Amino acid sequence: MKYHSGYSLAELLIVLSILALLGTVSIATFANFSRREAMNASASALAAALRDARARTLASVAGSQYGVKVDATSFTFFKGNLFASSTPGNITFNYGSGVRASSSISTFVFERVTGNSSASGTIDIYQPSASVSVKRIKIQNTGLVSIE
Repeated sequence: MKYHSGYSLAELLIVLSILALLGTVSIATFANFSRREAMNASASALAAALRDARARTLASVAGSQYGVKVDATSFTFFKGNLFASSTPGNITFNYGSGVRASSSISTFVFERVTGNSSASGTIDIYQPSASVSVKRIKIQNTGLVSIE
């Protein structure tokens, strides 16, 4: 009697099923990680812009105040005590893929000498299509910015 070495069809199907399952789990984990990193990067960039606006105002760069305008899909760093979308020096940053921001206050301007903020409150950074937690940026009256 002759024996053939090799794998049976059942063994091959089992191995392919296991590989498909592992691939699915890996892709889902990577997608969740990517969403979380996009949200963290967007929150960090917005907090850095707010801190930079305060620092430039306190340093009296160009003898001006600076501020940040927060929108749902982007934020704009601007010079002056009022936001005007047509100002050539405005710098707009888009949040990461699928990331959104929500705040009852849309514009934060910092006062010269004190660094106080024109408004205090929170900005929520989130992804509507994901079950990833919300990053909250808190701006105090004193102009200090923190990420929670």
